[in-house]
Amino acid sequence: QGATIVPSQFWFVEFVKHPKLGLNPRAPHARTSARALDRAKKEYADIRLEGSVEARFLYFVITGSEITPFCHTKLPVAMLPIETSGSQFRIVNSKEAGDRGFTGLKEWLKQAEVLWEKKRAEKAEKVDLYSWLDYRKKLTQQSSKSKFKVVYNTSGTYLCACIARSSDTALKVNDTVLKLNGVLAAHTTYYYDTNDEDEAFYTVAWLNSTIIDKLIKPMQSRGLWGERHIVKKVLELPIPRYNPKDELHSQLVIISKECHKKVKEIIPVLEQKYTSIGKIRAEIKEILEREISEIDRIIRQLLLKTGTKHRSMESFV
Repeated sequence: QGATIVPSQFWFVEFVKHPKLGLNPRAPHARTSARALDRAKKEYADIRLEGSVEARFLYFVITGSEITPFCHTKLPVAMLPIETSGSQFRIVNSKEAGDRGFTGLKEWLKQAEVLWEKKRAEKAEKVDLYSWLDYRKKLTQQSSKSKFKVVYNTSGTYLCACIARSSDTALKVNDTVLKLNGVLAAHTTYYYDTNDEDEAFYTVAWLNSTIIDKLIKPMQSRGLWGERHIVKKVLELPIPRYNPKDELHSQLVIISKECHKKVKEIIPVLEQKYTSIGKIRAEIKEILEREISEIDRIIRQLLLKTGTKHRSMESFV
């Protein structure tokens, strides 16, 4: 599961261009994003942070709200006090930031620390700002080296998945291009890190299959509008590991790449057309109806191979 990057007003940012000086790509001026304010809990609704922050602490974050079948919409940006440590990350607190000359980060964190002490709930009474951000190490244990993140939504009526690439680090703000430091997963997603592009596309094909979505339906809890939570239910299914020597696996990779390419081209148009991620997902599924049908056909064959071990699976297929 991804990281619990909350309170969101502390971390999710948008950028402010100076009327004369523009935007400094090394330390852009940032403030709490409008999206974070819109989604704020009542007790944090009045929180707004602002200041210049070093670009080395800026990351894209993928949440469940950006995931569509095979691709994602525009990702939000977060200022996170972390840096690479081996194949993972480590926290940089305000004191260390000051000692190392990261004045922008230091001042931002000082603001956040004061507000955290004032606003934190009783359950967080004994937890400092950094431990709360890195709850159960779900932030710092994410891979800093992997090239691809396979990501699916933790909740929702329908399962869908996409790939987030660590190489997608450029963000254009007006006429300035900011270089961010990769993509991290938020707690509303489950993710898998890999350096094998074909394995990533193979896995995404399974997670976007109509068959797999139907299989988890009886295991999902239900709310007023139907099935709600997906969490780790899909991981209980006998999905075979990727084998590049298996012809059916290779076919899934090829179709998955075709789907990704097609969706990537239409995503900007759909984002202009709809504000609802549900409507974007629904239209993508209609556009990919033929490809998803072919994915289902292949997956049905692969599941039948495991039928002798999983009688209920064989019966369903």
